[in-house]
Amino acid sequence: MTLAVAAHGCGEDSAAPEASERPRSDRLVDFSQKPPYVNALDLDPRDGRLLLTTNKGFWRIDPEKDTVEPVRGTVTANGKSSPVGTFLELKVAGPGRFVGSGHPDDPKALPNFLGYMESDDAGRTWRVISRLGDADLHKIVLLHDRMYAFDAVLGAMLFSDDGGRTFTEQFTPRGLIIDFEVDPEDPDRIFASTEEQLFRTEDGGKAWRPVDRAEGIRLAWPAPGALYRAERDGTVRRSSDGGSWERVGSVPGEPYKFKALGAEELLLALSDGTVMKTEDGGRTWTEEFRP
Repeated sequence: MTLAVAAHGCGEDSAAPEASERPRSDRLVDFSQKPPYVNALDLDPRDGRLLLTTNKGFWRIDPEKDTVEPVRGTVTANGKSSPVGTFLELKVAGPGRFVGSGHPDDPKALPNFLGYMESDDAGRTWRVISRLGDADLHKIVLLHDRMYAFDAVLGAMLFSDDGGRTFTEQFTPRGLIIDFEVDPEDPDRIFASTEEQLFRTEDGGKAWRPVDRAEGIRLAWPAPGALYRAERDGTVRRSSDGGSWERVGSVPGEPYKFKALGAEELLLALSDGTVMKTEDGGRTWTEEFRP
């Protein structure tokens, strides 16, 4: 860990360097392309290594040794195969078992939208389970014995009770959903954000209402009474009820993906693949990895 970012207290004058003050690395991210730059952040439960996917590929990171290893995967469907890893949505479902979505790196081999897919060998080989050619899942949440996902093609939340074989759909507010989280205690209560607005549903997506405005909100909900949001300027806030928010700290870059390790222990990937870590509910942050 090479940098500590501290927020002394919870007032508005507690700050870390602004996102614009911190140079971004292009080692793992191609900033010449349109966002999103970072697609997924997770941990391999077998060895604790970071799993990061970006618009350049799929990376396996050992923060202690400061090493980065590309993961070269292949997806197969209908007897055809393609490399996969760029713009990959990934969620760890167990040791060696990943679920995901995305696009083939070879656009001539398979449809542009890979639907829902699974891997049993830590991302080396993938098989498409459902919705090939029809769905582009930008995030997957496994909670309450259910799978939740946002489909960017349909513009809807998808819900599955059979492991992604079939889904039901509920349309989301207008605009691309960039993140969402599900209440740990209530399977029908979901917060979702677009580039400029935070929304909430209490009935599993049948009706949505706006609750707050801010740019680029990214979300984490690791425990009851601990809903986090990180905004584009690096500000991190926490809410105990989903209605009122306390500013707790900030990070020196544009937040992209949370990975919750506990109620107060979280990882947060920035736009260039830097991974920050907090162990005190977002008040102080240290660099876990920097590309």
